[in-house]
Amino acid sequence: MEAGTNDPLKNFQRYALVVAAAVYAITSWFSTGYHSADEHFQIVAFAQAKLGELPIHHLPWEYATGIRSSLQPWIAVAVFKTADVLGIHDPFSRTFFLRFLTAALALVAIAGFIRVILPTVAENARKPFILLSYFLWFLPFLHVRFSSEGWSGIFLLLSISAILSSEKSRSWALRAGLFAGSAILCRPPVGLIVISLIAWLVFVRKENIRAMFIVCLGIFVVLVLGALMDTAFYGQWTSSTWKYLHMGFAGDPDHRFDELPWYYYPPWIIKYGIPPIGALILLAFTALCIKRPRHWAVWCVVPFVLIHSLIPHKELRFLYPLADLVPLILVLGLAELVPVLRAKWILSLLRIGAVALVVLNVIGLLVLMTSPAGEGRVTLAKALSARSMERPMHLGYIVPLEKAWRIELPAFYKQEGVDEVLIDANEERPWSGPLDLLIAHREDGYHFADRNGLTIDRITGAAPEFTEPLMRWYTWNEGEAPWYLYKVSSAER
Repeated sequence: MEAGTNDPLKNFQRYALVVAAAVYAITSWFSTGYHSADEHFQIVAFAQAKLGELPIHHLPWEYATGIRSSLQPWIAVAVFKTADVLGIHDPFSRTFFLRFLTAALALVAIAGFIRVILPTVAENARKPFILLSYFLWFLPFLHVRFSSEGWSGIFLLLSISAILSSEKSRSWALRAGLFAGSAILCRPPVGLIVISLIAWLVFVRKENIRAMFIVCLGIFVVLVLGALMDTAFYGQWTSSTWKYLHMGFAGDPDHRFDELPWYYYPPWIIKYGIPPIGALILLAFTALCIKRPRHWAVWCVVPFVLIHSLIPHKELRFLYPLADLVPLILVLGLAELVPVLRAKWILSLLRIGAVALVVLNVIGLLVLMTSPAGEGRVTLAKALSARSMERPMHLGYIVPLEKAWRIELPAFYKQEGVDEVLIDANEERPWSGPLDLLIAHREDGYHFADRNGLTIDRITGAAPEFTEPLMRWYTWNEGEAPWYLYKVSSAER
């Protein structure tokens, strides 16, 4: 019998990985659409243009400036061409393959990271660490996103695993460099984390010069290959990484972004991490910084978050490359707090709190496993595509015109034979045009129907109905109301 076959912890790892594979596959299937606009318009749309399916002038300004890495668009091109060879042409299956590929790569990275890190975790915290690494409520959702943040985080995790397994592998430095370079290629700001890791290797681990040279060589090789891919994609010699960093430092007067105060990230982490869990993440990280300031995770996170805090334009997704470090931060940081929480009454409260946190985590996980990403517009597009188009159909969107981009179906998902029209949600004049289908918030849809003597019947919603009250609670009633697709008919039928 093979040694270690009956090791309970190894068996636990295997079972966790099998369950995680099922969870990630389910999430890949249901998490249609995209979390941020960049995930579609700077990757899928770029691939469409390269395949001749979308005119270049329909692409966002990032294409003209050449600041978007061509790595993921090239991967999307390869996946779409493979799907075509297999006779699969619908956009929903094509993007599912991208999400499934991302999930598979993420599982490989997480399993490798767990294997390397587990010996450094206290025995009583190893199983919680394994479970958190796969099932912390927001991780499966992020791990199916074919986005620059998602893929840079996966490559970063692979690089860290190579660094921390250096005693067992002579090729660690090259692998660490190649993966780090890939992370930078996907999202150049991750270079801040890579620089921090290199600094930790030099000043804390006292790594030798030869190893550091190989790490940097690996990074350089990937960035050169990235420039060659960019050159082939854009049709002229260019490096998206260089252009991105140049624009980041020099600024772009033609494109202004929202500006927020420096302190926004901690409140966002508490709010959008689900307050008890988000607060626990910040508490654990604070404890880790105070008690173990030389830990590599502290070196990775602190400079990255501080510099992003000083940049006026802020989005929570900018921190997503760090998401896979959160499970380790939780178990290590909370372990540092154990000595001050030994009182029996405190331990009793903690047990009750732990049960509540598990319940919250499971609810959050179930919602994200079964819900589409973003506004859910792709779910509506899928329902629309399933309808018979014996004649041209007229689809109306009831939305304030300045917010139309939030719900309009991207060209990639639009079905032939559907004519679209925007209907200003603030317009009170009677509607006189043809209308067969309607996308609207519930109140706007029924108000429009009553005002114009129409009947609307709901076909589907953008997300499962059970998630509606949960999402209102999660967004503190600040989020958009859910969107619905309606069939429109005359009230006189």
